[in-house]
Amino acid sequence: MTKFLNFLSQSKLMSLRYEFLIITSILFSLMVTCCQGLQLSAFTTKTPRVTKYTTKSPASSSMNHDATTSLYRFNATNGITCILISVDGLISIKYRNKLNEDVEADLYLPDDPVLNGECVESNLEILSLEFKGFKLQMTFRKSSGGEGWYINLFELSYSSSNSLFEHPDRPGLDVKLTSPSHTPMYFPTPVGKSYVCDKEQTVVMYAPLDSGDQSGHIARLYLRDLHMQSFMFKESGNWGPSFHCSATGSYRDETAPLAVGTALAIAVLLTISGYGGWRYFKIKKVQYGTME
Repeated sequence: MTKFLNFLSQSKLMSLRYEFLIITSILFSLMVTCCQGLQLSAFTTKTPRVTKYTTKSPASSSMNHDATTSLYRFNATNGITCILISVDGLISIKYRNKLNEDVEADLYLPDDPVLNGECVESNLEILSLEFKGFKLQMTFRKSSGGEGWYINLFELSYSSSNSLFEHPDRPGLDVKLTSPSHTPMYFPTPVGKSYVCDKEQTVVMYAPLDSGDQSGHIARLYLRDLHMQSFMFKESGNWGPSFHCSATGSYRDETAPLAVGTALAIAVLLTISGYGGWRYFKIKKVQYGTME
Protein backbone atom coordinates (compact mmCIF):
# COMPACT_ATOMS: atom_id res chain seq x y z
CA MET A 1 0.00 0.00 0.00
CA THR A 2 2.83 2.39 0.88
CA LYS A 3 4.55 1.73 -2.46
CA PHE A 4 1.30 2.42 -4.28
CA LEU A 5 0.87 5.74 -2.44
CA ASN A 6 4.45 6.72 -3.23
CA PHE A 7 3.92 5.84 -6.88
CA LEU A 8 0.69 7.85 -6.91
CA SER A 9 2.45 10.82 -5.30
CA GLN A 10 5.30 10.70 -7.82
CA SER A 11 2.82 10.49 -10.69
CA LYS A 12 1.01 13.58 -9.43
CA LEU A 13 4.28 15.48 -9.09
CA MET A 14 5.32 14.52 -12.62
CA SER A 15 1.91 15.59 -13.89
CA LEU A 16 2.28 18.90 -12.06
CA ARG A 17 5.72 19.51 -13.57
CA TYR A 18 4.49 18.67 -17.04
CA GLU A 19 1.48 20.97 -16.63
CA PHE A 20 3.73 23.74 -15.28
CA LEU A 21 6.06 23.46 -18.29
CA ILE A 22 3.14 23.67 -20.72
CA ILE A 23 1.68 26.76 -19.02
CA THR A 24 5.11 28.41 -18.88
CA SER A 25 5.66 27.80 -22.59
CA ILE A 26 2.25 29.24 -23.48
CA LEU A 27 2.73 32.35 -21.37
CA PHE A 28 6.26 32.88 -22.72
CA SER A 29 4.95 32.64 -26.28
CA LEU A 30 2.26 35.21 -25.49
CA MET A 31 4.86 37.52 -23.95
CA VAL A 32 7.13 37.30 -27.02
CA THR A 33 4.19 37.94 -29.34
CA CYS A 34 3.09 41.02 -27.39
CA CYS A 35 6.62 42.42 -27.26
CA GLN A 36 7.04 41.95 -31.00
CA GLY A 37 3.74 43.73 -31.53
CA LEU A 38 4.92 46.66 -29.45
CA GLN A 39 8.09 47.00 -31.49
CA LEU A 40 6.63 46.37 -34.93
CA SER A 41 3.67 48.71 -34.49
CA ALA A 42 6.07 51.62 -34.04
CA PHE A 43 8.21 50.77 -37.05
CA THR A 44 5.54 49.62 -39.51
CA THR A 45 5.82 51.53 -42.76
CA LYS A 46 2.52 52.77 -44.14
CA THR A 47 1.77 53.91 -47.66
CA PRO A 48 2.67 57.61 -47.89
CA ARG A 49 -0.31 59.95 -47.86
CA VAL A 50 -0.63 61.66 -51.23
CA THR A 51 -1.17 65.40 -50.82
CA LYS A 52 -1.04 68.57 -52.86
CA TYR A 53 2.60 68.90 -51.79
CA THR A 54 3.67 65.47 -53.05
CA THR A 55 1.93 65.91 -56.42
CA LYS A 56 2.53 69.64 -56.97
CA SER A 57 4.32 70.75 -60.13
CA PRO A 58 5.54 74.36 -60.38
CA ALA A 59 3.04 76.71 -62.03
CA SER A 60 2.78 80.40 -62.73
CA SER A 61 1.39 80.99 -59.22
CA SER A 62 4.16 79.03 -57.51
CA MET A 63 7.63 80.21 -56.60
CA ASN A 64 10.13 77.59 -57.85
CA HIS A 65 12.09 75.43 -55.43
CA ASP A 66 14.71 72.70 -55.81
CA ALA A 67 12.99 70.41 -53.23
CA THR A 68 15.89 70.30 -50.78
CA THR A 69 15.78 71.04 -47.08
CA SER A 70 16.72 74.45 -45.71
CA LEU A 71 18.52 75.07 -42.42
CA TYR A 72 17.46 77.91 -40.12
CA ARG A 73 19.65 78.72 -37.12
CA PHE A 74 18.75 81.47 -34.65
CA ASN A 75 21.22 82.51 -31.96
CA ALA A 76 20.54 84.15 -28.62
CA THR A 77 22.27 87.38 -27.60
CA ASN A 78 25.11 85.34 -26.06
CA GLY A 79 25.85 83.77 -29.45
CA ILE A 80 24.59 80.30 -28.50
CA THR A 81 22.07 78.66 -30.84
CA CYS A 82 18.63 78.52 -29.23
CA ILE A 83 16.44 77.43 -32.19
CA LEU A 84 17.54 75.14 -35.02
CA ILE A 85 15.27 73.94 -37.84
CA SER A 86 15.92 71.87 -40.95
CA VAL A 87 12.90 71.40 -43.22
CA ASP A 88 11.55 71.29 -46.75
CA GLY A 89 8.48 73.52 -46.43
CA LEU A 90 5.64 74.72 -48.64
CA ILE A 91 2.90 77.25 -47.89
CA SER A 92 -0.33 76.88 -49.87
CA ILE A 93 -2.72 79.84 -49.55
CA LYS A 94 -6.36 79.78 -50.62
CA TYR A 95 -7.90 83.16 -51.45
CA ARG A 96 -10.84 84.59 -53.39
CA ASN A 97 -10.37 86.32 -56.75
CA LYS A 98 -12.48 88.97 -58.47
CA LEU A 99 -14.65 86.29 -60.07
CA ASN A 100 -15.60 85.17 -56.54
CA GLU A 101 -13.71 81.92 -57.08
CA ASP A 102 -11.56 80.24 -54.42
CA VAL A 103 -8.09 79.71 -55.90
CA GLU A 104 -4.71 78.71 -54.46
CA ALA A 105 -1.19 80.05 -54.66
CA ASP A 106 1.94 78.31 -53.39
CA LEU A 107 5.36 79.39 -52.19
CA TYR A 108 8.24 77.41 -50.75
CA LEU A 109 10.17 78.30 -47.63
CA PRO A 110 13.41 79.85 -48.93
CA ASP A 111 16.97 79.04 -47.92
CA ASP A 112 17.82 82.55 -46.80
CA PRO A 113 14.89 84.35 -45.15
CA VAL A 114 15.41 87.20 -42.70
CA LEU A 115 15.41 85.59 -39.24
CA ASN A 116 14.19 87.40 -36.15
CA GLY A 117 13.05 86.20 -32.78
CA GLU A 118 13.37 86.10 -29.02
CA CYS A 119 15.32 83.71 -26.81
CA VAL A 120 15.26 85.68 -23.57
CA GLU A 121 12.68 84.00 -21.35
CA SER A 122 13.32 80.49 -20.05
CA ASN A 123 9.85 79.21 -21.03
CA LEU A 124 9.18 81.15 -24.25
CA GLU A 125 11.03 81.43 -27.58
CA ILE A 126 9.92 83.00 -30.86
CA LEU A 127 11.24 82.58 -34.40
CA SER A 128 10.02 84.51 -37.46
CA LEU A 129 10.96 84.02 -41.12
CA GLU A 130 10.44 87.01 -43.43
CA PHE A 131 10.62 86.58 -47.22
CA LYS A 132 8.98 87.99 -50.36
CA GLY A 133 6.48 90.06 -48.37
CA PHE A 134 5.45 87.17 -46.08
CA LYS A 135 6.17 86.63 -42.40
CA LEU A 136 5.89 83.18 -40.79
CA GLN A 137 6.21 83.19 -37.02
CA MET A 138 6.44 80.24 -34.62
CA THR A 139 6.05 80.49 -30.85
CA PHE A 140 7.82 77.82 -28.77
CA ARG A 141 6.90 77.09 -25.17
CA LYS A 142 7.90 74.68 -22.44
CA SER A 143 5.38 72.39 -20.75
CA SER A 144 4.08 73.32 -17.30
CA GLY A 145 6.63 71.06 -15.62
CA GLY A 146 9.48 72.27 -17.82
CA GLU A 147 10.32 68.77 -19.05
CA GLY A 148 9.16 69.24 -22.64
CA TRP A 149 8.94 71.84 -25.42
CA TYR A 150 6.46 72.33 -28.25
CA ILE A 151 5.20 74.91 -30.75
CA ASN A 152 2.26 76.77 -29.28
CA LEU A 153 1.29 78.98 -32.23
CA PHE A 154 1.88 79.49 -35.96
CA GLU A 155 1.18 82.90 -37.54
CA LEU A 156 1.34 83.97 -41.18
CA SER A 157 1.14 87.65 -42.18
CA TYR A 158 1.07 89.21 -45.67
CA SER A 159 -0.73 91.70 -47.91
CA SER A 160 -3.44 90.51 -50.27
CA SER A 161 -1.78 92.74 -52.91
CA ASN A 162 1.33 90.54 -52.91
CA SER A 163 2.41 89.61 -56.44
CA LEU A 164 1.85 85.94 -55.60
CA PHE A 165 -1.92 86.47 -55.77
CA GLU A 166 -3.58 86.91 -59.15
CA HIS A 167 -6.57 89.28 -59.24
CA PRO A 168 -7.52 89.12 -55.53
CA ASP A 169 -11.08 90.25 -54.80
CA ARG A 170 -9.95 92.69 -52.10
CA PRO A 171 -6.41 93.98 -52.69
CA GLY A 172 -4.59 95.97 -50.05
CA LEU A 173 -5.73 93.87 -47.08
CA ASP A 174 -3.27 93.16 -44.27
CA VAL A 175 -3.95 89.46 -43.69
CA LYS A 176 -2.99 87.61 -40.52
CA LEU A 177 -3.69 83.87 -40.24
CA THR A 178 -3.13 81.78 -37.11
CA SER A 179 -3.23 78.12 -36.12
CA PRO A 180 -6.34 77.03 -34.16
CA SER A 181 -6.34 77.69 -30.42
CA HIS A 182 -7.79 74.22 -29.75
CA THR A 183 -4.53 72.67 -31.02
CA PRO A 184 -2.10 74.23 -28.53
CA MET A 185 0.72 71.66 -28.80
CA TYR A 186 2.54 70.96 -32.05
CA PHE A 187 5.48 68.53 -32.09
CA PRO A 188 5.86 67.97 -28.29
CA THR A 189 9.43 66.87 -27.51
CA PRO A 190 11.48 66.36 -24.32
CA VAL A 191 13.80 69.25 -23.48
CA GLY A 192 17.33 68.55 -24.73
CA LYS A 193 16.08 66.40 -27.63
CA SER A 194 15.39 67.27 -31.25
CA TYR A 195 12.13 66.45 -33.02
CA VAL A 196 12.61 64.33 -36.16
CA CYS A 197 9.91 63.33 -38.63
CA ASP A 198 10.23 62.03 -42.19
CA LYS A 199 6.45 61.97 -42.52
CA GLU A 200 4.80 65.06 -43.97
CA GLN A 201 3.25 67.32 -41.32
CA THR A 202 0.47 69.82 -42.06
CA VAL A 203 -0.45 72.95 -40.10
CA VAL A 204 -3.62 74.85 -41.08
CA MET A 205 -3.92 78.58 -40.37
CA TYR A 206 -7.16 80.57 -40.48
CA ALA A 207 -8.23 84.19 -40.25
CA PRO A 208 -9.95 85.20 -36.99
CA LEU A 209 -13.73 84.79 -36.98
CA ASP A 210 -14.25 88.54 -36.70
CA SER A 211 -11.78 89.39 -39.48
CA GLY A 212 -14.45 90.24 -42.05
CA ASP A 213 -12.73 90.57 -45.44
CA GLN A 214 -10.00 88.09 -44.49
CA SER A 215 -12.46 85.20 -44.14
CA GLY A 216 -11.63 83.86 -47.62
CA HIS A 217 -7.95 83.32 -46.77
CA ILE A 218 -6.74 79.93 -45.50
CA ALA A 219 -3.11 78.76 -45.42
CA ARG A 220 -1.67 75.28 -45.14
CA LEU A 221 1.94 74.83 -44.11
CA TYR A 222 3.41 71.53 -45.34
CA LEU A 223 6.56 70.37 -43.56
CA ARG A 224 8.68 67.48 -44.88
CA ASP A 225 11.93 65.97 -43.60
CA LEU A 226 11.48 67.99 -40.44
CA HIS A 227 14.30 68.20 -37.88
CA MET A 228 13.79 70.83 -35.21
CA GLN A 229 14.90 71.82 -31.72
CA SER A 230 14.25 74.78 -29.43
CA PHE A 231 15.47 75.72 -25.95
CA MET A 232 18.96 74.57 -26.87
CA PHE A 233 21.62 75.13 -24.23
CA LYS A 234 24.78 73.48 -25.58
CA GLU A 235 27.46 75.84 -26.84
CA SER A 236 28.22 73.47 -29.73
CA GLY A 237 24.89 74.34 -31.35
CA ASN A 238 24.47 70.74 -32.54
CA TRP A 239 21.32 68.64 -32.51
CA GLY A 240 20.33 66.85 -29.32
CA PRO A 241 19.30 63.15 -29.30
CA SER A 242 16.50 62.43 -31.78
CA PHE A 243 12.86 62.11 -30.71
CA HIS A 244 10.98 60.48 -33.59
CA CYS A 245 7.39 60.78 -34.66
CA SER A 246 5.77 57.41 -35.35
CA ALA A 247 4.15 56.23 -38.57
CA THR A 248 0.72 56.89 -37.05
CA GLY A 249 1.48 60.52 -36.33
CA SER A 250 1.87 60.13 -32.58
CA TYR A 251 5.13 60.78 -30.75
CA ARG A 252 7.25 58.25 -28.94
CA ASP A 253 10.49 58.00 -27.05
CA GLU A 254 12.66 54.96 -27.78
CA THR A 255 12.43 53.90 -24.10
CA ALA A 256 8.65 53.45 -24.17
CA PRO A 257 8.50 49.97 -25.82
CA LEU A 258 11.21 48.72 -23.45
CA ALA A 259 9.33 49.93 -20.38
CA VAL A 260 6.05 48.36 -21.51
CA GLY A 261 7.76 45.08 -22.40
CA THR A 262 9.50 44.94 -19.02
CA ALA A 263 6.21 45.54 -17.19
CA LEU A 264 4.55 42.79 -19.22
CA ALA A 265 7.37 40.35 -18.48
CA ILE A 266 7.12 41.05 -14.74
CA ALA A 267 3.35 40.52 -14.82
CA VAL A 268 3.76 37.18 -16.61
CA LEU A 269 6.43 35.99 -14.16
CA LEU A 270 4.26 36.93 -11.18
CA THR A 271 1.32 35.04 -12.70
CA ILE A 272 3.43 31.93 -13.28
CA SER A 273 4.95 32.05 -9.79
CA GLY A 274 1.57 32.51 -8.15
CA TYR A 275 -0.01 29.64 -10.04
CA GLY A 276 2.96 27.35 -9.41
CA GLY A 277 2.90 28.08 -5.68
CA TRP A 278 -0.84 27.50 -5.45
CA ARG A 279 -0.61 24.15 -7.28
CA TYR A 280 2.39 23.07 -5.17
CA PHE A 281 0.65 23.60 -1.84
CA LYS A 282 -2.54 22.06 -3.17
CA ILE A 283 -0.72 18.83 -4.13
CA LYS A 284 1.12 18.78 -0.80
CA LYS A 285 -2.19 19.05 1.02
CA VAL A 286 -3.63 16.17 -1.01
CA GLN A 287 -0.53 14.05 -0.31
CA TYR A 288 -0.68 14.62 3.44
CA GLY A 289 -4.38 13.82 3.42
CA THR A 290 -3.77 10.55 1.55
CA MET A 291 -0.94 9.49 3.86
CA GLU A 292 -3.08 10.07 6.92
